[in-house]
Amino acid sequence: MTASLNFAVRPPMLGQPVRSARMSLLDHDERRRRIAGVAVDIIAREGIQAATIRRIAAEVGFSTTVVTHYFAEKQELLRWTYRVLTEEGGARLEQALSADPTDLLAALLAMSAIDAANIRLWRVFVAFCDEAARDPVFAGEQRLHTDRAIARIAELIRARYGERDDIDAVSRLLNGLVQGISIQVVVDPARWSPDQIRSVLDAQVRMLLETPPAP
Repeated sequence: MTASLNFAVRPPMLGQPVRSARMSLLDHDERRRRIAGVAVDIIAREGIQAATIRRIAAEVGFSTTVVTHYFAEKQELLRWTYRVLTEEGGARLEQALSADPTDLLAALLAMSAIDAANIRLWRVFVAFCDEAARDPVFAGEQRLHTDRAIARIAELIRARYGERDDIDAVSRLLNGLVQGISIQVVVDPARWSPDQIRSVLDAQVRMLLETPPAP
């Protein structure tokens, strides 16, 4: 019966293992992302120490054996979790820029802990700051993420205001402001309302980029 499925238009069998391997790799990565996404949720709610293999497996609905099949050790899982975290943040940033790709203020707000979804991401980011202080691999991941954020801000400044001699300095300052405010929101959310965050960032953008230099 199986011989009847060998149609003449079928690709050579030599290609089948390649295709199967690609599909398997996609499925493998998708499951890793699913597991890492659950880890993000746990860390946001309870901190990095709560994100044990057993706890993550229980919440994702897998056995611990399945989780360890995809992640040989907890540090590997945490590195994937950090990457998923930065991807979620990046997606929110690009969504904020969909109406106007040069809207610097919208980008800075999307990078800040201005709403519940972003506060969730920032809680995890803050948790990883402690990990980065003791783990050079995490430190490298965090440095790369920060460099990309600064570069993205610089792109938006060029697109909105043209080339300037101070783009790097301004980009670093604005990124540092976003990080500082967001960490404060995580620690003491009552001190920063969304309107206050918007007002401070808007004022800084205007002062740094729109105020004419003193004669």
